[in-house]
Amino acid sequence: MQTSTFVKTLLCAVFFIAASHASAKTAHLTLHSQAGEYVGGGKDYDITYTPDNSLFFFADVYNALPSGAPTSLIFSLGIGQDTPFALLQFSTHGLGLPMQVGAYNNARRAADALPLHPGIDISFAHRGASLITGNFQVTDFKYSPTLGIQSFSASFEQRSGANQAALFGTFTYNDMPPAVPEPETYAMLFAGLGVIAALKRRQAKKV
Repeated sequence: MQTSTFVKTLLCAVFFIAASHASAKTAHLTLHSQAGEYVGGGKDYDITYTPDNSLFFFADVYNALPSGAPTSLIFSLGIGQDTPFALLQFSTHGLGLPMQVGAYNNARRAADALPLHPGIDISFAHRGASLITGNFQVTDFKYSPTLGIQSFSASFEQRSGANQAALFGTFTYNDMPPAVPEPETYAMLFAGLGVIAALKRRQAKKV
């Protein structure tokens, strides 16, 4: 029994270390749709997407500069019981600039944004528009050529067609692996296991 308890303790510790290294993909979308706005249907939403609650959980770069620096991002998320489908595009390709932290005004529909214009396209619950104006502000963007989009955060405002009602929102995407524990963390963990083992041996001798 004592050996079994110790083994369980050891396994729990190993599981804790493994879990601490797991990458947790998440995306968080908030929408505030004014009355008469089409894409959001005049409602408010606050949704967290994960690969577990979404049929689609996809983030990619679909345009880049000759240097390889990404300019256009697309996020395809949702279709679960509580995760309506959302398709979000943000682009700096028409500006000839890499995607980076900053404010982007006078945006047009991402798929056909004219030169000197940034691009945006927020579709939600299978509602989108062919004529879009808006702006967005990127507050975080991390990208790796080998790992892809690791994090992205932006706030945005979008209007569809001639409708002056606006869709406001925020979006955050994260695929960053957690920080590796410091060597001191492992040292403390295994020192604690050593103490447990010593106590178990002492108890065994008394029996």
